[in-house]
Amino acid sequence: MALIWNADVQIGSEVLIMSPVRDVCLSSNDVDEMISGFERKYGVSSVEFFRNQEIRQRLPEDDVFRWEALIDHRLALRESYQEVHSGYLAHLSPSKEIRSDVETQELLAA
Repeated sequence: MALIWNADVQIGSEVLIMSPVRDVCLSSNDVDEMISGFERKYGVSSVEFFRNQEIRQRLPEDDVFRWEALIDHRLALRESYQEVHSGYLAHLSPSKEIRSDVETQELLAA
């Protein structure tokens, strides 16, 4: 976790001291667990959360913002994973030996 300090800000004769901003890197599992926490807390799925405007209006604004941000983060992580995985598979050199379809699928799944 990186810690980034904001500079002090002077407005007129007042000096405002900014608190540290924390840079947190979440794994896909972390994000999924946090989303599940919101689903348990409010008793609705993420799909219901997005489809039903009434549900969203009843929730605290900060929780709505966090839930949306986590879902966006999960989508970005999945897209990144797919790009990396596809790039990895594209750079695999074809094997000189012939493998069965089962063996090939097992290697690609790794």
